[in-house]
Amino acid sequence: MAHAFFLGVDATPSDAADSFDVTFALFEKSKEGNDEIPQYRLDHIRHRTGVPSAEDLAEHLQGVVADRPYIGRTSLIVNRGTTFGQGLVDALEDRGLDPVAATLTEGTGVTSGETDEIAVQLGGIDAVRTLADCHRDGVLTMEGHPTEAGSQLARDVQALAEQLDAADGGSEALEGTTSGPSFNPTATHVTSAALAVWLGMERSFDPSQHLKESPRTGPANGSGV
Repeated sequence: MAHAFFLGVDATPSDAADSFDVTFALFEKSKEGNDEIPQYRLDHIRHRTGVPSAEDLAEHLQGVVADRPYIGRTSLIVNRGTTFGQGLVDALEDRGLDPVAATLTEGTGVTSGETDEIAVQLGGIDAVRTLADCHRDGVLTMEGHPTEAGSQLARDVQALAEQLDAADGGSEALEGTTSGPSFNPTATHVTSAALAVWLGMERSFDPSQHLKESPRTGPANGSGV
């Protein structure tokens, strides 16, 4: 069985001064055979409040991906839309990791970053729609996570899928529109998971693979390579 892991990280300013609330979600992508559709399983999700330093979190994440079974099989993606996020990207790069630096926008569409960096600008609506599509297609598993972040993610993904169902004509009608799932940039339990699953759909099971030259911009269909 082929499998790989994808770790998404997002942060928002904390109520405490000079600190951030951070969520990181780790998903396993697996496929039994060449003709099987990949499955995405939530391995774990963690939410931390009042994190003072991107350096400290980078050190922790380095330890996570260096452990079994994640070592050599994990790709990271970080929302760098905050000072903490950009600092985390820099700190991970300093440790020899190659995170994808994502900028989540309020709209739709995907564009690659500069040629000298591993980066992408990703519409927030497209990101959360990826989760909703995968849930509706039955390729997303999030059971068995009793933490508040895990429970909240499961509830919100279900709500996103219901919003998608309520859109005119289903997912096909969302092409080129902003209707359908709503995007809340402060819901880091959703955005971190959306980033991880989106990256999993963009990459194969080889963690050294770069992003596609033309990242996917349409609705997910669960058939990532």
